Amino acid sequence: MTWSLVLALAVAPAVLALVVVSLREPMRVALPVFAALIPFGGALSLGPSRYGSASSLMGLVLALGLVAQIVAGRRSAPRIPVSVPLWVVFLGIVVATTLWTLDLSATLSGIAVLSSLVVVYALAACSHVDRAVVRRVENGVMVGGAAAVGYGLFQLVVLGGFVGDVPGAGIQADGRFGNGLLGPNIESVTLLLPLVIALHRASADPGRGGRFLAGGTAALMLVGILMTGSRTGTLAVPLVILALLLTSPRRARRGLLVLLAVGIAVSAVVWIYKPLGVTDRTFASATSSSGRFDIWEVGLAACSDYCVSGSGWGTFPDVYAAKQADVAGARVLSGAEGSYQPHNLWLLALIETGVVGALVFTVGLLVALGEALRLPREFRGKALGGLVGLTFGVLFLSSMEFKIFWLVLLMIALYGNVAREEAATAAARERVTSAGTSE
Repeated sequence: MTWSLVLALAVAPAVLALVVVSLREPMRVALPVFAALIPFGGALSLGPSRYGSASSLMGLVLALGLVAQIVAGRRSAPRIPVSVPLWVVFLGIVVATTLWTLDLSATLSGIAVLSSLVVVYALAACSHVDRAVVRRVENGVMVGGAAAVGYGLFQLVVLGGFVGDVPGAGIQADGRFGNGLLGPNIESVTLLLPLVIALHRASADPGRGGRFLAGGTAALMLVGILMTGSRTGTLAVPLVILALLLTSPRRARRGLLVLLAVGIAVSAVVWIYKPLGVTDRTFASATSSSGRFDIWEVGLAACSDYCVSGSGWGTFPDVYAAKQADVAGARVLSGAEGSYQPHNLWLLALIETGVVGALVFTVGLLVALGEALRLPREFRGKALGGLVGLTFGVLFLSSMEFKIFWLVLLMIALYGNVAREEAATAAARERVTSAGTSE
């Protein structure tokens, strides 16, 4: 009997118990665990399948639990968030591209992934939640981020480096944190959400111990983002903090300004002195677009052919390969330089789903922005900060099929559900009180 089999047998009862509890309490148990597993990507996986990661399997359990909750007639959200039907419509447009796609197999594969994410998002966004559930999900987000960064620090300090850019290369001195997980760039954007939540708690939590713990978590997230060597994630940090500053109460702004100053100082030290070679890659490519300019130029050149109806979901690589030779100076990209990914979600939506899909995609984000701005101040900063970080990230990344995109949108919906539920309860109590007084 091998050690792996012994370990599997030892862990199996705990996993089975977690699955049972998650199916019974999908919002209270499954959703926080799902959020905690997202930063690990394929590092926690049962096999090479894109559906074999622990987060994907927990997402399946979450979806089954939510469906069972609906069948049982358990309480739902006060109303369906406006963003839910918009994203369902976008999914419908994506499915419609199967009729004229350049590559049916690629489109069907991409639809399978996107459909699973939209379904989980829609089911959870339409479920009843309270402050306790939202707090648990936030805790899951922060715990998952802290655990992932802790794993990265172990690689850096104990193993002497991160996983290399080439699959199968193992630990290398010039590797980047995020390889073997979600990829450095997506990892950096994923860590922005726990950073936002931790910063908000560090400035707003009533207890000193809670503020101290949240401040330490925020610092850890900043370290993790710097370890990825991602310019996108690093540049998004001040934008996220600015969003928090503009939406936080005046009494909380002083603490945020202090945290901002500390973050700038830490970032400056890391970027200048490059301890353990953490930012070597960032400096080496500071003047490089990593192939993005070539990709965008080719994508825009292909717009006349595909921007009306779209080339089909998941077919941007086919479009780039077919059009690259027609654009003078555009390079053939592979590996870490781009692999034909659009590195901009608006370009992806425009080329693959056409102008209608790109419009619905834009409206979906604008509706999320409107929902975030209408939230009570206690939720507004976290919602807006997460959305700002995500939106800046997708200007340079192709992350719609990564779970963090949908988790940020889901958090906005959950905050809105809590606010509406509490407003309705307060209004009902007011009516009862008024009726009693009139009698």
